Amino acid sequence: MSMKKDFLKEVTSYINEHSMISPGDSAVLGVSGGADSVCLLRVMVDYGVKVKVVHINHMIRGEEADRDEQFVTDLCEKLGVECKVYREDIPKMAREQHFTEEEAGRIFRYRCFEKEADAPETKIAIAHNKDDLAETVLYNLIRGSSLLGLAGIKPVRGRIIRPLLTTSRSDIEEYLNEIGQDYMTDSTNLEPEYARNKIRLSVMPLLKEINEGAADHLVEIAKDAFKLGDEIKKEAGSDNKDKEDANNNEIKIDSLKSLTTLAQGELVLSTLENVCGRRKDITRDHIQLVLGLVDMETGKSVNLPYGMTAQRSYDKIVVTRGDEKEPEDGEPIKVKGSIQTSIYPYDKNVSISKKEYTKMIDYDKINSALVLRTPGPDDFIVVDGRGGTKKLSRYFTHAKVERNERLSFPVVADGDEIVWIVGLRLSERYKVEDSTKRVMEIRYVSEDIKEI
Repeated sequence: MSMKKDFLKEVTSYINEHSMISPGDSAVLGVSGGADSVCLLRVMVDYGVKVKVVHINHMIRGEEADRDEQFVTDLCEKLGVECKVYREDIPKMAREQHFTEEEAGRIFRYRCFEKEADAPETKIAIAHNKDDLAETVLYNLIRGSSLLGLAGIKPVRGRIIRPLLTTSRSDIEEYLNEIGQDYMTDSTNLEPEYARNKIRLSVMPLLKEINEGAADHLVEIAKDAFKLGDEIKKEAGSDNKDKEDANNNEIKIDSLKSLTTLAQGELVLSTLENVCGRRKDITRDHIQLVLGLVDMETGKSVNLPYGMTAQRSYDKIVVTRGDEKEPEDGEPIKVKGSIQTSIYPYDKNVSISKKEYTKMIDYDKINSALVLRTPGPDDFIVVDGRGGTKKLSRYFTHAKVERNERLSFPVVADGDEIVWIVGLRLSERYKVEDSTKRVMEIRYVSEDIKEI
């Protein structure tokens, strides 16, 4: 069997193993002109995938970048493949948005891939290979990764697929030579200024001198870490956590304590990711800071990357970001929802509502007019039959209402006296009694509430 047939069999087997894509499906391919992406293009075309190529000219390498762009467009024309070219001044983008050039280039590339993959079922195929995976494992290890971080690059992430992830760079070049396909060499890949290039050009060759199978062994570690990561995520529940859930920034203390050590770290990390949108630069030390809040009192907090703060709040840890500002003094706070009221005579045959968001009060005990509003500094509520009162702020503390929720919490008020803390407590003074002549039914209505 020829090298070409062996190569294609190995790649398609890996594609099928991870259910990446099938013949006839559509995919956007990032093609730079280098050996890896050219190989991926040829493999996808041979496999019968409907391909659209995206080439990014980063405007870093001058004539060399223009040469690569021309090479890719010519190759696509030869193969009968659609090609879309983007040009962007990546050094300028990096300066203006305070990224490294590597980060800016990656962000722009994926932005273009997502734009061109306009149909939800369209896959985005990336040409990372086995050597990239080994180098990433080593890079993450050096930077202080957790055990799960040793999984490195995932074969499938959403609709992003990496068909060449277990194929070595040398096999890729050998395959291209056999089919007579040339490719371009990016000179920046030979510059030792970039951290990943230092690993590729200096560290990996030294490791291979010690053991020529070093890259293979690093990849095996990645596979084991990937499998372990799946198990830990299932235990932590982070694989099912809804990013649109309003409570995805909270960690229940009891739930956290019930997990193994590795799952605790994953739950914290996934919660931080939900808040800031990334895991990069969140280290083991940051996770330990959050876990330390378990043994601290309510109100204690720690500062984290990307402007995040984690705070112990009663039975949970709440993570917020710096751009979630409280209203300034004098700025009105909009109350959530509305109330609907009806008044009718009372007799003992009237059934008193026990629903959470529908309450009945003695209408004749109202001093002025009822309003739905947010809490004020002088608010109080009657808490017992003898007329004993409690400041609303103290009641919130006793009821363990989050500090960031108190400012906008809906209350039904009669002046400074609270008739109903919506969803929590009805004032003792306004409750229906045997002597009640008229009742007012108050129903709280909000998009967030569905009461049966």
